[in-house]
Amino acid sequence: MTKYKILEILLKNKGTFVSGEYLSSVLLVSRTAIWKGINSLKKSGYNIVGVNNKGYCLYDDNNINEFDIKTNIQCKEIGSKILYFEQIDSTNTYIKKEVDSLQHGTVVIAEEQINGRAKNEKYFYSPKEKGIYMSILLKKNIFLDSLKLLSLTSTVAVIRGIFQSTGISPMSDWNSIIINNKKVAGILTECNIECDTNNIEYIVIGIGINVNNLSFPKTIKDKVTSLRLEKGIEINRKTLICNILNELENLICDKRYISNRKILIEEYLKDFLFLDKVVTLKTNTRIIVGKVIGINEKGGVILLKENNKKEIFYTGIIKEKK
Repeated sequence: MTKYKILEILLKNKGTFVSGEYLSSVLLVSRTAIWKGINSLKKSGYNIVGVNNKGYCLYDDNNINEFDIKTNIQCKEIGSKILYFEQIDSTNTYIKKEVDSLQHGTVVIAEEQINGRAKNEKYFYSPKEKGIYMSILLKKNIFLDSLKLLSLTSTVAVIRGIFQSTGISPMSDWNSIIINNKKVAGILTECNIECDTNNIEYIVIGIGINVNNLSFPKTIKDKVTSLRLEKGIEINRKTLICNILNELENLICDKRYISNRKILIEEYLKDFLFLDKVVTLKTNTRIIVGKVIGINEKGGVILLKENNKKEIFYTGIIKEKK
């Protein structure tokens, strides 16, 4: 495609202006085709500046674009198609609306969400060019009795990706990813189940990470943090995205991930804040007090209640009992 041929030239001359006339003559296309190709690259996330009588210049930056992600992941399924948006309502919502036309492994990435969603119908703050807001569509190798296990596996992938990219070792509180007792990331897993057969038609894994945020709204600033605030330097978002997608591929697209559940759960438990602690677990209808003694093979939290009986939970909000 013309735009990728243009990109190849701009990459070789990064930081230097290349004239439209030169691009047109080398690629044997019209100036209009060059203009269209440049605009397409800009919409894909490339920081390209055009100046009259000078041409076009590609600047190195931390913006996200689908071409860089596609060419830097080692995946066969995840990222089979990558869709990039400068602004979107919600990446999860987009996939659910367009799911019939999207293929297995599609990744939707946005620079900004105007209605970012988190668990329990909460809002996920998603300012422009600060975080990672992406969703992954799965249409195979998914099982009804292992939905929570899939969420836990996704958490492991994100924690691995963060460590690889920053050297920071986050924890999990079952619903969020935590650094120094503050939320740095969340995972929202949604699915569609066929009523007659109980077959899962698809799953959407939504991942939101506070990456280069330096500040937050007053309503959440005491509860959240970012990788940049914790590390003290700007974090390369493209590298982080690629690391996470590679880990998701390695974990979820390996057909042995169900049979390897014991190993996955053991890794998850190493980073689980509440293991061996007395907690309150709140569901839609109950509040239960007990000690977290493990996670079962399907991803449910095993709670040893005050009456010395065990109960397993797959949803709810957990807080340490003070």
